[in-house]
Amino acid sequence: IKPDVVFTIFGPSYWRPKAKHLLGVADGWMYNPESVAYDRLPFLKRLKMRLHVRYKIYYLKRDADYFVLETKDAKKKLIQTVDLKENNIFIVGNTYSSIFDNNSFLEEKNEFYIKLLKKEENEFRLIYVAHNHANKNIQIINNLLPYFKECGVKFILTLDEASFKNIFPKSTDKIINLGPISQKSCPSVYQQCDALFAPTLLETFSAAYPEAMKMEKPILTSKYSFAKDVCKDAALYFDPLDSEDIIKKIKQLIADKSLQRGLVEKGRERLKHLETARSRAKKYVEICEKISI
Repeated sequence: IKPDVVFTIFGPSYWRPKAKHLLGVADGWMYNPESVAYDRLPFLKRLKMRLHVRYKIYYLKRDADYFVLETKDAKKKLIQTVDLKENNIFIVGNTYSSIFDNNSFLEEKNEFYIKLLKKEENEFRLIYVAHNHANKNIQIINNLLPYFKECGVKFILTLDEASFKNIFPKSTDKIINLGPISQKSCPSVYQQCDALFAPTLLETFSAAYPEAMKMEKPILTSKYSFAKDVCKDAALYFDPLDSEDIIKKIKQLIADKSLQRGLVEKGRERLKHLETARSRAKKYVEICEKISI
């Protein structure tokens, strides 16, 4: 084939092509060595993760000439952590899936539509579509439940049954766990919820942010740089390790309808500055053309 450029969308590739190599990097564990997410891992898993990260960084530097990341925050941290040349790193943002542009997934007759139970009076639903990974910080919800016994807050989760029982051993009517769902079911679930709740400790780019913006849902999330880089002023931020701060922000959002509308409007505006599938592909091609010279 003898290509001018080889593009690995997400690396490491563990392979060095003869052509110039553009490598995508989206593993936040690699360039966030001080992240509190590491502390959430058991000792042996934490040790294994740090060794795995060193292993991946070695191959990252060995096998690529150029790199592409999804945010400015990720680029800054990668340069600091892995010691790469700034001129060899490009940024192409991510976006939501095209299924969110297809209104058929919002119709009850659609095979992927998930119909939630009818809302109770004053019920406020917080959705978090995530697997049980240490960085997702899902267990913090246990600390919040006692404060919402007498109000209508409910958490909509998508955990597998084993993870759900492990994280939430006591039964509660404050959590609706749907189990793992198809991406095509996400629009219908978002539609029936009131806000995104993402207490994550570590990300590169979370698609949940543009998904919530597209579905016109206010965003509650961690006050870390990876979240602020994507959401800007289109989110209400909290300390994901401080239960009282999280509770305060949830109650603030519920009580303030104008705040909800304001965040939705800011999300709508912020979405205009994020990539589309087409613009993202165009930028990838432009980078390949540039480095092939």
